[in-house]
Amino acid sequence: MDLHFSLDDVSQYTRKLTPAHIDYRVWPPIPNESASWNKAHIEDHVDAKKHGSSVMSTQKISSGKVVIQEYPQIKHLDHSLVFYRCSQCFRRNADVKCRNKNCPWDLHYCNKKCEARHWSSSHRWLCRFPELSKYIDMTQENFQFHTGETPMILKSYFISNQAKIPSLVSNLDKHGLSDRKKYREKAQMIAAVLHLIRDNAVNELAEIQGQIRCNTIAIRETNHEWGVTEILGKAIYLSASKINHSCDPNAIAYFGKDPGHDPCLLRVRASRDIPPQEQICISYAFTAAKHEKEARQNSLQTLYFFHCQCGACRMSNEENYAAYIYQCPNCSKGRLAAGQVSCRDCKKRPDWMKIAMIEQKADTHVEKGQYVAAAKLQEIIYHKSALQWGEVMDKLGERFAEREDYEKAAKCVMASLKAVRDTFGATSIETSHELKKLSSLLFNGQNYDKAKSIVIEAIRVYKALGLDEQNGTEYKELEKVKKMLKNVPDIPFTTKI
Repeated sequence: MDLHFSLDDVSQYTRKLTPAHIDYRVWPPIPNESASWNKAHIEDHVDAKKHGSSVMSTQKISSGKVVIQEYPQIKHLDHSLVFYRCSQCFRRNADVKCRNKNCPWDLHYCNKKCEARHWSSSHRWLCRFPELSKYIDMTQENFQFHTGETPMILKSYFISNQAKIPSLVSNLDKHGLSDRKKYREKAQMIAAVLHLIRDNAVNELAEIQGQIRCNTIAIRETNHEWGVTEILGKAIYLSASKINHSCDPNAIAYFGKDPGHDPCLLRVRASRDIPPQEQICISYAFTAAKHEKEARQNSLQTLYFFHCQCGACRMSNEENYAAYIYQCPNCSKGRLAAGQVSCRDCKKRPDWMKIAMIEQKADTHVEKGQYVAAAKLQEIIYHKSALQWGEVMDKLGERFAEREDYEKAAKCVMASLKAVRDTFGATSIETSHELKKLSSLLFNGQNYDKAKSIVIEAIRVYKALGLDEQNGTEYKELEKVKKMLKNVPDIPFTTKI
């Protein structure tokens, strides 16, 4: 009798196996050394249920230096980008498809190496489940609230080797009833498709969705030429997720580096000098410089389920200049918040009905792209340090630059720079963008004396924020302009950059 046994003999059965039939620990485990800290560490508080963890500096960290560098443990590309972005590394020019010609997921990769990595890390388990591929729910609303994509939930469930993603909070008891119902319905669907028979499988999958919502970070890429930021997808960074929020943060999160680098690589850099034993904080998209206290606290409570008590939130509204966007129509000096009874400078009462009518007309012009008309009206009502005024002047500057009227364009961007600098500070990402833009306009407009001082200031800000390393291509352009300006007479007057 021939007792020879071959796996080929049971291939027809193994094709139908699901992860539920195999111990989920065969999935590649989460790497333990994906994060690199610099002069900082995670500190767990005594009352962990109430305060959780935080990241503290161990030594002085200079402005611009990297605090943590980390690759994501779990990530998922926005479904709208799967045809031209790599599902593994999120880079462009993805023309390699899945090895399975009948794959229902419509995934693309930038090369075969990325396809192999994505296959071995997770896709080999999901490829043959068309039921799950159709359950794509990254709508704008869902993305805003960081709900979990089905593949992301499954990766979290199978590779964490635990009932939930280790060391991350879910705050599930704080989620609304309708949200918890959705989590459970999705969990039941996943369990049914994969035949997950573990007693607590549905509860565990629901818990993971709560963790994803509270800890997901949106991966963003900025097109510096056009000034447009695109959301590529979302990810879980196990170590960086320990960094708490502040409305006046001392650190900034960056993704990738120059073109060609990994778009998913997260770097958190100090945005100012951080002394030893100070908590390191980033902003979860809401800052005191840009948002009023009540609005940002409501948003943080809705999205992340906590009441912010940072230093900026402990200040009174009178100290928050984000609310004081209007210019007193009587003295043209005082800053007013909406509905303020009287100007603190001249003590006179503003006509809020008139201001509202002008603002409505200006907004209509902005929506239609009529920035000249909008600027004339906004000049009457907005303080020249208000972002609303700066944004319109920036758009107007773009229009003049397109016509190669660099003198007028530079004047508009100077006005925008003042608003940005007064709002975000002299050393900020927003200020760096305006300085670089202004340096190009002044150079092209042959205003070399002014261009010199602006380029020097731009280089200072870039170095202070670590942008000389993070955005090396832009920084080299600034250095090139600085070098050319050293010998202005040798530069032809027709030179443009």
